[in-house]
Amino acid sequence: GLAEGKVKVGQLKSNKAQTLYQTESFVVSMSAGPDGNSLLTGHLDGSIYRFCFETETVPRPVTTKIACVPQCTPYALSWGYAGIVAAGNDRTVRFWDTEGREGQ
Repeated sequence: GLAEGKVKVGQLKSNKAQTLYQTESFVVSMSAGPDGNSLLTGHLDGSIYRFCFETETVPRPVTTKIACVPQCTPYALSWGYAGIVAAGNDRTVRFWDTEGREGQ
């Protein structure tokens, strides 16, 4: 992730970087998905995005905004089959299911 909100991936064959997607906010954290075909990014504005690479079940790459917690920057992200965990600068830990519904 970059300061201008771009999320890039390095391609080994061409030795070049490709932009996956771009938001309006600085990228502060990343986490690989449990399936190996997706990733999460946390942004300075409190938003969390999920990017899914193209696979047999996903016909084209998809970017989805999972959550937004105003005034809380998600500096630590973790993603497993049960859901998503984010710890922010407000000293809280939040949980979401894989669809983005906040847990208790």
